[in-house]
Amino acid sequence: MFDITDEAETYIAKLFEDQDETDLALKVDVEKAGTPVAAVTFNFCYPKDLNNNYKKFSYKGFDVYIDKSNFDYLKESEVQLKTDGASQKLAITAPNAKGEAPGEDASLEEKINYTILAEVNPQLASHGGFVELVEITEKKDVILNFGGGCQGCSSVKVTLKNGVEAQLKSQYPEINSVLDVTDHSNKENAYM
Repeated sequence: MFDITDEAETYIAKLFEDQDETDLALKVDVEKAGTPVAAVTFNFCYPKDLNNNYKKFSYKGFDVYIDKSNFDYLKESEVQLKTDGASQKLAITAPNAKGEAPGEDASLEEKINYTILAEVNPQLASHGGFVELVEITEKKDVILNFGGGCQGCSSVKVTLKNGVEAQLKSQYPEINSVLDVTDHSNKENAYM
């Protein structure tokens, strides 16, 4: 599945010793697998709480459980122990977790979703915001919902027209318009 270096294996086993729990295991998941924002997570878990999709992998001093749906995303992955001065932390290299950009034959929805995740949301994240694709209508209107710092922000109309719409229409000229269906009356987390 994935390799754990000897140093990382020893470090993880020590973490389990420190927990003083006999039924504890390590659960490895890939959040948003196959997207540009995929992230591999490690969490303690109780195997009895996991569904049947999880497969057990045994190491020295601990067991790892991985959902079968994540096997391809974790191929060729490696867990290492990184040392920075006196601190140590686990790092995973997972070259297949993010997947690949959609090909030319992919649907417009797949392409736009990928662009939003790979290009648009990283730009909006600097203000604590994000955008999600709600739907693409038959007339090729792209319907979006803003969240985080973008919900209720006074600059969201400018962000939509000059930022998101301009970017999407330049990449996908078949788009008619980009519309926002967000309820911006809630300004609690708004950036501006």
